[in-house]
Amino acid sequence: MPEQVPGLTLAQAVRTRPEAGHRPTSAAMSASIAPSISALVSGAPTLAPMAVASPPAAPPRFTPAAPAAPGFVHHLVHRPNTPEGVVLGTAAPVTQEFAVSAVLPERHPLFNDGADAFHDLHSPAEALRRTALFVAHRYFRVPQERPAVFASTEVELTELEPWRRAAGPAHLTMDITLRPADVVNGVPRGLECESALSFEGVRCGTARARLVFLMPKVYQNHRERGRAASRSRPVEVEGAEPWPLRPEPKAVGRTDPLNLVLGTPAQNPAGELLVQVLADPANAVFAEAAGDHVPAVVLVEASRQTAFLLAGELHGFTVAGCVLSRWSARFQGFAEPDLPLWCRALAGPLGRAADGRPALPVTLVFFQGSRQVGSVETTVLQDC
Repeated sequence: MPEQVPGLTLAQAVRTRPEAGHRPTSAAMSASIAPSISALVSGAPTLAPMAVASPPAAPPRFTPAAPAAPGFVHHLVHRPNTPEGVVLGTAAPVTQEFAVSAVLPERHPLFNDGADAFHDLHSPAEALRRTALFVAHRYFRVPQERPAVFASTEVELTELEPWRRAAGPAHLTMDITLRPADVVNGVPRGLECESALSFEGVRCGTARARLVFLMPKVYQNHRERGRAASRSRPVEVEGAEPWPLRPEPKAVGRTDPLNLVLGTPAQNPAGELLVQVLADPANAVFAEAAGDHVPAVVLVEASRQTAFLLAGELHGFTVAGCVLSRWSARFQGFAEPDLPLWCRALAGPLGRAADGRPALPVTLVFFQGSRQVGSVETTVLQDC
């Protein structure tokens, strides 16, 4: 029977007792969640500080000033491994398995903006995030007052064709395994998440994430130290020359100017792009996720746009035919919404995917002041 879960975005969950030799399919699930992505953070040591001297920073803009964007529906099934899990709807702090089904939106203002050739990695990353948070509180009994932060997240395509958009709604299914970590008094202080991704029943990708649940005081101290470092003077990068204009939306794979999150780039002789992250407060997707830190949906989109811009402007890729085949992020802290946020991107050697398509690896670093907020390793694949 579906159950109502008050106070959470994931509104319903279905518990099923697995029969011998049978595993429930993702298509039979029922629950709904709305889109947004929380900030990513970990206790990993900060890497070498980086900054940009040119162009000058514009005023940050992350204050919500728009209504929420339309959501998309997710469904969740728990595959309990104990009688208590079936009867009580809770789980022992041991490895648990879930299945998720999602019908991806056809007219989402961000995810469906652009050439519309491929599904973005946003959707499976968001589905994994929402499921992990819901399971942590509902099944593993992690207290709500412990902030949940994502130390790392990775999504990778294993087959390209299922990610190609077709007419009508797309059906994403995910088989998710969650492993509690650092269990104290029966409650985990972290979760390791792994998932296999399928579109229309065809296995085509993987997703992973690591969550940490911080004690309130630890979280508060972490934010205070990070904010102090973000105010410090950045180390200047020699030879960065600003471009004459801010890029057009089509140069970063979008069409709506509201979705552009990059300022005017600068480029140094080594081929690095240095750009300030500037999200429009009128954007409904960013407004929905806005809080006391830069929304992670902005960081995900900034890394996507910067990688596409680098591939298109400096390496000859046709952005309308690009897709990210891998996105792997590690964050050391929250980005402060009222301080300038910069992204530095550098491409690696051009290679080829297994099917022969051009593949460009890109490393991106987000930083504020002298503090590195996080890093992203991604690969831009050219469809040709």
